[in-house]
Amino acid sequence: MVKNKRPVSKTERFKVDSDSGNVHRVEAHWSWLVLALVLGAGSVTNYFLTHLPEARTVADLERFDGIFIAERAWQDLKAFSDLGPRVVGSKENEALAVDIFNRRIEEIRATCHPDQKVVVENQIVTGVFNFTFYGTSMTTMYRNVQNIVVKLEGEREESLLLNCHYDTVPGSPGASDDVASCSVMLEILRVMSRSPQKNLYSVVFLFNGAEETLLQASHGFITKHPWASQIKAFLNLESAGSAGKEILFQSGPNSPWLVDAYAKSVRHPFAQAMAEELFRTGLIPSDTDFRIFRDYGKISGIDLAHFLNGYRYHTRYDSLEYLSLPVLQRTGDNVLALTLEIVNSNHLSENPQSPPAPRVFYDFLGLVFISYSSRTGHFINALVAVLAVLIPYRGLSGRRASIRVAAFRGFGATLAGALLGLATNSILARQMEILDGRMAWYSNLWLVLPMYGAPALICHCVVQMLLDVIFANKKTTLSTGATIQARLIGVNAFWSAVVILLSLAGFRSGYIFMIIQLCSLASVCLNIVLKLQRSSRAWILVHLAFQFVAAVWSSFYYLVFVKLFAPIAGRSGSVVNPDFIIGTIAVLGVLLTGSYLLPLFGLVRRPNRVLAQLCGLALFGLALALLTPLGFPYRDASGGEPTTQRHLVTHTMRFFHDEQGLLKDMDKGFLFEAQDINGARSLRQIFENEDLVPVEQMPSCKTDFFCALPFDAMWRQVHFDQFWLPTEDFPVTSNMFTLAFNGTETVSGNLRRVTFVAEGSIQSAFYVGPKPGVKLVRWSLLDSVAPPVRFNNQDGYFVYISHGLPDRSWPITMDFEVQDGHAGSIVDIGVITKYWESHDTHTDEFRALLEKFPAWTNVVPSVAVINVFEL
Repeated sequence: MVKNKRPVSKTERFKVDSDSGNVHRVEAHWSWLVLALVLGAGSVTNYFLTHLPEARTVADLERFDGIFIAERAWQDLKAFSDLGPRVVGSKENEALAVDIFNRRIEEIRATCHPDQKVVVENQIVTGVFNFTFYGTSMTTMYRNVQNIVVKLEGEREESLLLNCHYDTVPGSPGASDDVASCSVMLEILRVMSRSPQKNLYSVVFLFNGAEETLLQASHGFITKHPWASQIKAFLNLESAGSAGKEILFQSGPNSPWLVDAYAKSVRHPFAQAMAEELFRTGLIPSDTDFRIFRDYGKISGIDLAHFLNGYRYHTRYDSLEYLSLPVLQRTGDNVLALTLEIVNSNHLSENPQSPPAPRVFYDFLGLVFISYSSRTGHFINALVAVLAVLIPYRGLSGRRASIRVAAFRGFGATLAGALLGLATNSILARQMEILDGRMAWYSNLWLVLPMYGAPALICHCVVQMLLDVIFANKKTTLSTGATIQARLIGVNAFWSAVVILLSLAGFRSGYIFMIIQLCSLASVCLNIVLKLQRSSRAWILVHLAFQFVAAVWSSFYYLVFVKLFAPIAGRSGSVVNPDFIIGTIAVLGVLLTGSYLLPLFGLVRRPNRVLAQLCGLALFGLALALLTPLGFPYRDASGGEPTTQRHLVTHTMRFFHDEQGLLKDMDKGFLFEAQDINGARSLRQIFENEDLVPVEQMPSCKTDFFCALPFDAMWRQVHFDQFWLPTEDFPVTSNMFTLAFNGTETVSGNLRRVTFVAEGSIQSAFYVGPKPGVKLVRWSLLDSVAPPVRFNNQDGYFVYISHGLPDRSWPITMDFEVQDGHAGSIVDIGVITKYWESHDTHTDEFRALLEKFPAWTNVVPSVAVINVFEL
């Protein structure tokens, strides 16, 4: 006689551990092995991301001919770096650096092959153009800036341009940004000039002397140099970091052959169409000469840049100490090979009748480079998106209705987990802001994993567990293993929706998710062929094997995003809390690497235990961030890896003039610009007993246009926190820039013309604030007036002026349209002189103030004079 089984209560059915006898279930420790698989894949990715080739030395010339020698490039780099900062207009930039170039190039000319011809020109150029950066419009003018231009003549006059810049921002030796690139170009010129075979096309090497001043020297070359008309393509070499590989992050426009040439020639590829689309969103506060050559020269090119260790970018630590010979060797090998490929093919003389479609391109660990048209990419994405859902659906046995229901739940769980992760990390980022824990991960990027990665993972696991709890008592014909496989179909459907939406929107980055789907599709096909899909656990091993490859692929994007955006947080201002950005990247990283692994959580016998351990890991990470020195964001150089907080400090003297031009008031003070979100708090702590005033609370912000502040780059004033500290001492100044008022005349009707004479060869700027009822309609600077910029709830026009070699005075006229009935002055003018790297102008009080900053800060001092007029 068979005994009746004990009935299972409804409450017991909701216990996820009640199914412990199910053969499909696995013990909780397997969850940690799967997590170790993902972390191991990340380690593999990180190795290939940072691995560099061995550097060549001069001794290698005995065994090889025509190769790039990093040791020689390093010697050139050292000569430039030893000059220190090379600000436009300084002796170091305009004389000493130019002298090094002239001597090196003469040495190259003296040793070149008899069949090669090297022609050199030193261009001194003046110009002006409208410029928008970081959402801020301005007019940028340059006077007598310099370019060293070298042509290695080919059999034809059409040319490939190689570009770098040798000037630096104030306070930085600029080893990586960008004389490392210039040193690479000198070595490429040296190697190519010694070749016995003349190239089919010419190569123009542009060593430009004014890039940090808003891309001015490249504009001067491409719009005014006689060789510019011969340029048919360009390679731009840049840097926003001092280590790692150079990435191809911009190409074109509409020249797929450049990407094909890269694919054919480059031995160590590192290129992503995703990076190109990301850069064009404006999320990265940088720009390059690529923009100038593309927009003003109407030519296509490739933009290459280093980005790892971006903490040193534009700081005093961008020095030889943090660069390495292998960095130069890798870049030199690739750029030399690409240059030879381009100048010895026929593309430079071709004239395509219609613009071809942009390319989808990407590499895998630098081992494989793949490129195809965007149209082909959209087709591949759509095909994989359909097959990734259809094949596993058709290959899974069981009632179709049950499979569809489980797949729908898998789709919903993936979406819900991602949204819950975003919400959770947003709340955590807000709490870190409240608790003064912002950017705790800045110096220790591994803290991102427990602080934001673990909570995002917990959210997904909770959703997966709720699936088992809520639907445990529902009748189904599917085994537990088949249910999990059906949920994986839902994951495929989620990514299929993402890929198709991106393709419909015209984005090329859908390949990232297509490759993840392809790995899942491959494991499903193999399981079907081996008939393992109905096994209890064998299918999991095949699935995990392919997911390791997928994790290697997807962890690359997590690492790149974190290593790119974490250093950017130190110079992106205070508009957005960077913890929100890093928290979002962590959610994306979990989704990319774990979406096909998370449904396996439904096989774990004791999921509550795993959740508790993940919660403990998250709490431990938050405790480290908030309660230990590990969470302090900044480091000095004592540990060998400086990650500094950035500040600009300007000793300022202000002169206020009445409508007759007579001096009516003056004051002086220190203007502080904090470049990250913690900067304001740091300044208050450093100067806690001082009268530090936010600029928006200054009296001059209520009475004077643009607060009468000495702006030199309006985008900083819009994005950075700024403070004013009154001082007793006047700065030591001389050789000011002046805008002498010559008079006002009525041109016609309501149109009045104001005339000035500008004089002074020093870094300067001026802003124009028309009074209410007055409009600036024309000026002599350009044919058009740039759109106004807004600050302090006022709209005005900003003109940035840089001076290379000394210059003569020049006239400026402005035409204002005045409404009927307007009386009084028509415009406010602020004329600014800025002294960079002028340490002899620093007073004892200024030096004492600078010494108050901790060693973990990077402070760039300057002196400024502003004259404010009403006309």
